[in-house]
Amino acid sequence: MTFTYLFDPLCGWCYAAAPAIKALREASLGNIAMAPVGLFYKARPTSEIAEHAKTNDLRIQSLSGQAFSDAYFDDVLQKPDGVFSSRALTQASIFLESQKLGLAGQFLHETQLRRYVDGVDTSEVPAVVSIATEVAAEQGISIDADMLEHALQNDSPLQQQADQMVQQASQLLSRLPGSGGVPQLIMTNNEGQNYIFSGADLYQGGEGFIQLVSTIQAALSGQLPPEMAQK
Repeated sequence: MTFTYLFDPLCGWCYAAAPAIKALREASLGNIAMAPVGLFYKARPTSEIAEHAKTNDLRIQSLSGQAFSDAYFDDVLQKPDGVFSSRALTQASIFLESQKLGLAGQFLHETQLRRYVDGVDTSEVPAVVSIATEVAAEQGISIDADMLEHALQNDSPLQQQADQMVQQASQLLSRLPGSGGVPQLIMTNNEGQNYIFSGADLYQGGEGFIQLVSTIQAALSGQLPPEMAQK
């Protein structure tokens, strides 16, 4: 099986899906291609979205149980002159995946915890570089922090690659039936059959989601009635 995960690093609902995606990584059912759609790629003042974001995040917390700390609400959403952008996070995740398959998924999970629990502003390049180097080091990969920071702050092949990947992922998202935005996960088997997991599927937690994946795998292989599989 292969999986394509459509997401944005600053999407609160993608944070709600984090336990399911983490469980999928740990289950080693197949490679997970990270497909950032650029939902928050373009920078804007955090003050423009702070009130809406807090209301939305509290709803996510109530529905999913994922924690949003006071440090996040106070130090990130209320940060004077704060900038809201997933651009650096997206570029860093693409760079890390080029160093080792699966590293982007680990990076996403760690940045979500740092932002929503620890109150780290992960729109800022220095914070992104720090987390990226730490995640890579845990896998025995040494990254030149100055090189990565320069690539994130200046016009570089990495930025051009990220722009292209975001455009492709956004186009893929737009072609999905009934697409309601991210997160969404596409599972593909060896016969090329696809099943699309919606956000609602991903919000049920790690154990429940892996059980659902197993059920859908069985359906795609013909062990369950075909009407249970979405081709």
